[in-house]
Amino acid sequence: FLSMQLEKAEAPLKFASTQSSFLVKGWIPTDDLQKSIERLNKSSKNMAFVHFEPAKKHDKVPVKLKNPKIAKPFEFFMELYTMPTYKEIDPTSIMFLTYPLLFGFMLGDIGYGLTTLVLFMILKRLMPKARNFFNILVFASISTIFFGFLFGEFFGFEEIGSLHLPHLLSRAHDVNKLLYLAVAVGVFHINLGFLIGFVNEFKSHGFITAINTKGSWFILEAGVVLTALSALKIITLPTYIGILTLIASAVMLYKGEGIRGLIEIPSIFSNTLSYARLMAIGLSSVVLAVIVNDSAKEFFHQGGFLVLAGVLILVIGHIVNIMLGLLGSFLHSLRLHYVEFFTKFFHGGAKKYQPFGMRED
Repeated sequence: FLSMQLEKAEAPLKFASTQSSFLVKGWIPTDDLQKSIERLNKSSKNMAFVHFEPAKKHDKVPVKLKNPKIAKPFEFFMELYTMPTYKEIDPTSIMFLTYPLLFGFMLGDIGYGLTTLVLFMILKRLMPKARNFFNILVFASISTIFFGFLFGEFFGFEEIGSLHLPHLLSRAHDVNKLLYLAVAVGVFHINLGFLIGFVNEFKSHGFITAINTKGSWFILEAGVVLTALSALKIITLPTYIGILTLIASAVMLYKGEGIRGLIEIPSIFSNTLSYARLMAIGLSSVVLAVIVNDSAKEFFHQGGFLVLAGVLILVIGHIVNIMLGLLGSFLHSLRLHYVEFFTKFFHGGAKKYQPFGMRED
């Protein structure tokens, strides 16, 4: 409260003023303009003159994010990274969809998802100031349950008694398929970034620039696919067609981004392979869960007081595995967005819009 009052008291020192007038310049959201003009006229008894101009191309506009209520918690990640500029597409709503999916792909267990869902619902009530952070983790837990059903896992078990959990893919046994799926997710995610980048460039610099800087990456990928398919005799197409496509994409990249674009060509392959971590982290979680379960079974079979030891191994082992899974899934999902995804379209660097005389909690 005192900091708000201090800013208001110091305001006249920042205004251009004479004995009979003063000039105040600032930013205001378009949606709030009319209401603000009415309040200014009322408080000044119609003695204030308000002149409004839309933001110009090179203005450093402070940014106020505007997202659906359900996606708002994910603004936390943008504030943690940097705010998008005024003309850029805000990736918050996209992260609302993709972040939980990558998280769930890695943790992917019905039992773990239910446990973390209950935990984060409780923590959200106990720590209301961190509710946005815990809301993100609630969505991630729901995604974990969803993938748990796809993988047919419940605390690492694929069978509970005589009940065999149905699954589309077994992470413990279909490792190669899991790897291919992880890389396919990477291809989709990265190309989504290029598509958003194309839209950003088109809005800022026009169609030709957008084609050269972002569209060229699609042509590069097409060239790689054509060259590979023709070399493997899967399609009857001269190999030089794919090579010419690759050369054309390199020329376009050079025209759009200069030498930097050519240097970044190898990065598209390393970025795609980076999504293999979706398989690796998920597999490590499954293997650790199976080890915990098998160790506990040995004690259960011996009976007596060793049953209690088996229960302790199950409880402590799965708690540790959940903690490791949460940490790994959270950080690596975030990394795949910040490093592999954002670099394809996002510049950022804008200042967050902060209304005069107000401070957020």
